[in-house]
Amino acid sequence: MVRQRDGGVSVTLYRASITMVFGLLLSAYLHPAWLLAAAAIGCAVPMITAIPDSLRRCIILYVFTSILSGLYFTGYEILHQSELKPYAEQERSIWVRGTIDSAVIRDGDVARFYLDVQEWTFSGKNWNKIGRTERLAIRIKLDQEEEAEKAEAWRRGSAWSGHVRLSVPSGARNPYAFDYSRYLYWQGVQVIGEASYRTVQVEASNGMWAQFQNWQDDAASRVESLFDDPEVAGYMKSLLLGVGDDVNPELAEMYADLGLSHVLAISGLHVTLVSSMFMWTLERTGLGRRWALTATVSMLIGYVFIVGASASAVRSGLMGGVGLACQVLGKRIDGKDVWAGTLIVMLLANPCQLWHIGFQLSFAVTLGLIIFVPFSQHIFIRIPLWIRTLVAVTIAAQAVSFPFLIYHFHQFSALSWLVNLIVTPILSMVVLPLGYIALVVGMIHPFLASWPVLLSTHLLQWLHEPLFALNQMEMPFSHWPHPDWWWLLLYAGLLFVLPILWQMGYHRQRDAIVCLALYIGLLVLARQPFSGDQEVRITFLDVGQGDSIVVEISNQKVYLIDAGGTIRFPVRESWREKRDPFEVGKDIVLPFLRARGIETIDRVVLTHGDLDHIGGMAALVPRFSFGEVLVNGDTPEGKEREVLQQFHQKGVPILTGRPGQSWSDAPGVDWRWLQPGQPSEASGNEASIVLQLTAYGKSVLFTGDIERDGERRVVQYGLPEVDVLKVAHHGSDTSSTDALLASLRPKTAVISVGANNRYGHPSAEVLQRLKKTGSKVYRTDRHGAVTLIITPNGMAWKTQGSNT
Repeated sequence: MVRQRDGGVSVTLYRASITMVFGLLLSAYLHPAWLLAAAAIGCAVPMITAIPDSLRRCIILYVFTSILSGLYFTGYEILHQSELKPYAEQERSIWVRGTIDSAVIRDGDVARFYLDVQEWTFSGKNWNKIGRTERLAIRIKLDQEEEAEKAEAWRRGSAWSGHVRLSVPSGARNPYAFDYSRYLYWQGVQVIGEASYRTVQVEASNGMWAQFQNWQDDAASRVESLFDDPEVAGYMKSLLLGVGDDVNPELAEMYADLGLSHVLAISGLHVTLVSSMFMWTLERTGLGRRWALTATVSMLIGYVFIVGASASAVRSGLMGGVGLACQVLGKRIDGKDVWAGTLIVMLLANPCQLWHIGFQLSFAVTLGLIIFVPFSQHIFIRIPLWIRTLVAVTIAAQAVSFPFLIYHFHQFSALSWLVNLIVTPILSMVVLPLGYIALVVGMIHPFLASWPVLLSTHLLQWLHEPLFALNQMEMPFSHWPHPDWWWLLLYAGLLFVLPILWQMGYHRQRDAIVCLALYIGLLVLARQPFSGDQEVRITFLDVGQGDSIVVEISNQKVYLIDAGGTIRFPVRESWREKRDPFEVGKDIVLPFLRARGIETIDRVVLTHGDLDHIGGMAALVPRFSFGEVLVNGDTPEGKEREVLQQFHQKGVPILTGRPGQSWSDAPGVDWRWLQPGQPSEASGNEASIVLQLTAYGKSVLFTGDIERDGERRVVQYGLPEVDVLKVAHHGSDTSSTDALLASLRPKTAVISVGANNRYGHPSAEVLQRLKKTGSKVYRTDRHGAVTLIITPNGMAWKTQGSNT
């Protein structure tokens, strides 16, 4: 074990790795001046005579380890600054030469990969060399099926050149949404490029990466030939080889909802199983144990590369390799130090990995298992050890992964603990070995693999059917609000303190009750029960060219006014079909509602039947419980009829209103229905529901897509001036008439509109009218999501640009 003793204080590699992580985080989120402050502390500590010498040395070591880590991260960032970013900000087109640095993912008529650029030019000649290789995220538009087939044959390590239009990746457009720009930054990418296949030239590579990818493709093809069911084949390719492109999207979503996604990631379980099977085979052939261990270490290196060398696979391979190497050398080493050494090596290779969710989960859960599972040997000793270990593994993994899952995905099912306890062992101990056995013996003859294939296929079908049914249940506490930083520190602190308390002897029954109470208290705080009291929060989501507004009232009521929609044109050629096409309701509205911890929507308002207002609702109906739906009373057609049928099947009341109807949701929070009246008096956009919200003395008018006639009816009601106007019809010049604006004189106007939309919204005339009225204008195409918070003390505005 790598350990230094000094005056009774043990300085381990494990503690050094934690200090390194701390230094990297400080450098990423604080001003570089923290390095000077830390150095000052390190210099001041020796002068404090009250601190024992051993503790002083320990503090100094940790302080300067964090400083070195911070300097390393700062230097890494400086060395990896983009040379092409100035041109990307101007959206210039250039010629580039480089090497493909990832697997090429083809989805429909688009291929994506990372490119290490070595040279570039504007003209196609007089090439400029880049000081350090720069990584680009490349997107190739494919026009023919033949191009798609050729793109799929590209391999990592191949020389690639083409004419690329550069741009800067966009950040998150809605609160807590996936931030593509930050994601790429931690992947070492600051510039993205789009190219046409016609300009591309590729030279095939016979290098190491290409060879390993060919082996992976061969193994994936063998899986496809062994498993007749395409869904099972796609699943097994992910389970066995880390190739997740063909996993059924609905199946992947179900696994994510129930907390089973980790099963499909290459992890320590895979490494343990593969190395054990390999060693057992070698020893059965008569090879000595030392030579078998040495051969297994070599095999693990190849295995990690074949399965794609993800963070979890590399971590597992390194830790497994060190463990086997220690057996060869006859050495013993502490599991935490193996973990720490692996962490340090991987962060030295690329400190940005610390922000990869796969890296975080892999290392955090592994450390949790190393620390907490051994305690299972000392509790409930009358229960068989294998049951105690199984329960301990499940509890430790779930408890450690919980903050990561709610921070990144805002999901954690109450069923996850039980599902993982029952299902994960079956998948890990039965389906996974059967899959590898089928893959190996199928190389000899496909018939030999028939029984493992048949068993694993039936077992998966037997498991997935009840899991899908379970996932359809509306379980409470499945969506979790985005956690605050202080809560994350408290949670991490509790997990850190628990093993220390155990070692100090605090493991009596009453101690366990206190710890359990503290843990449950943290779970309650994670629900943020005290936030939003006496507050009305209105979020105008950026759903492109469409409308979706979420109104949250004092932790009591939630309104969803429309849900956007995605216009999708029929795909004439099957090869162009995307595996999981983008859809506003699924990919924008749903993640936001989850991030707010919303599981019940009290009132859905479908202002009218246009697809850009109600199309996204279809993805939401199965995932939430609802109080009632408000509609305009028109005869539903097309997509609106389908959505209302979904609500009807769930037994949700579908209601309409009448002009002048009002109701209250909390003291000082009232609604008023303004239009439409009788269905026959208006149709289409003019039949949009118009609602007035009065909250703590402030007035907000929601107008749907009404045009001149609808606005004339609203004016006839003699409304007083409003504080906020949701501009009708995305700022079309057929709405926001002088008469309406003169009557309402809104202090602030919000326009929900798509960037560079084909309709030219918002109209220059409307913007001029609003300016003449003195209204401050927020636009989702420029500001991203716009959030209005109303309290008894007044109003506050946030836009996504200032709220990230």
